[in-house]
Amino acid sequence: MSIGKDIRMARLLNQKSGRLLAITMDHPITRGVLPGLENIREVLKQVCAGAPDAVTLHKGIARNWFQPYAGKVALIMKSTSYSIPYHPYYDTQVADVEEAVSLGADAISVGMIVGGPEQATQLTQLGKISKEADIAGMPLVAHIYPKGSMVKDSLEADRLAYAVRAGAELGVDIIKTTWSGSAESFQKVIEACPAKVCLAGGAAGNELVDYLTMTRIALDIGLAGVTFGRSVWGDKYPTAVVLALKALIHDDVSVDEALVVYQANAK
Repeated sequence: MSIGKDIRMARLLNQKSGRLLAITMDHPITRGVLPGLENIREVLKQVCAGAPDAVTLHKGIARNWFQPYAGKVALIMKSTSYSIPYHPYYDTQVADVEEAVSLGADAISVGMIVGGPEQATQLTQLGKISKEADIAGMPLVAHIYPKGSMVKDSLEADRLAYAVRAGAELGVDIIKTTWSGSAESFQKVIEACPAKVCLAGGAAGNELVDYLTMTRIALDIGLAGVTFGRSVWGDKYPTAVVLALKALIHDDVSVDEALVVYQANAK
């Protein structure tokens, strides 16, 4: 690992726990302007008020609206996007490492969907960005899901293990993927991946307690952190959710204790 990557990784990961709490806010291209993301300036302010370790943004939002939080919260620049319903199996490149460096980002983020003929081009794309990130000393974060057109069960542990291992094989430092449903099955995913594995939040449920419970179980078997989106900025009190997750991930509190943190700040 280069000194540049060492420096950026140190800014990215929490100094107390060594884990990552990142809030993804890159959804509008993928899923439309979802409730909670309409006013990006306001929701970014609320999320960053909780001081997560990082936020994930596309370059236009980062360039125009991230400046007040520079040096306070790490920036992960998203460089690809798929889109529901237009191209659901293919993450196309929309930015590059040079732009991430120009924005002062602490990492570049790439999405990849495996499990179908569409993955071949995306593997090539990930390999290329990985090379460029290494040269620039830029940590590489990848959102890798086994949701390709040939996959019947995207939550199957073997499918998830293949997805995260593919990222590690191509040099990804931090890999975000989906919860498999149990500690036993997700343990296989973590053990298959020499890179850091973080959880996406979309599949946990509709209540905050569901996300906290999933996170607590996964942390106890070696999870490196989370990169949550809708469960945070979709809540009425985004700052309170961030603070609850921080207590859970960095202070190793229980789910009940994290809920107390949320309730104390839900105002």
